[in-house]
Amino acid sequence: MDEQLPEKKDSHSNEASPFFHIFQDRPFRNILETIDQFFQNSNLKPGFKVNVQEDVDKYIIYAELPGVKKNQIDIHILERSVTITVNRSESETIQNDKAKSYTKIHEYEKASRTIPFYHPIQAKNAKAKYRDGLLTIILPKKSGKKLNLED
Repeated sequence: MDEQLPEKKDSHSNEASPFFHIFQDRPFRNILETIDQFFQNSNLKPGFKVNVQEDVDKYIIYAELPGVKKNQIDIHILERSVTITVNRSESETIQNDKAKSYTKIHEYEKASRTIPFYHPIQAKNAKAKYRDGLLTIILPKKSGKKLNLED
């Protein structure tokens, strides 16, 4: 009688699942590398490329923004993160006297990236420049106070 029953499938061994490989590779990778690889291989693509470098006393952010005008960039700094937002809008008006029609096209695009930091940053000493499609932001880290022990 057991021969006629359909084979029971283990729901935990679904190799078709997009997350199956994450759990199989666990002994060989740390979890952060696995998360990075998941987002690099997914269809979730950011609006623009950002590269972050960390020095002993500062963070340096490079954002590639080709074709973006300086006045379309907004930078918002918090104690442990910076958000770069690009607002692009274009308007076009087409007037056709022969057909007696008037068409106005307006396009709006917004892309934003938030970069978190491990160390707090000094917002008041931050600097940014934009040249030839490359945004560079320099964010000094806050330095803590060294406490001397009393006798």
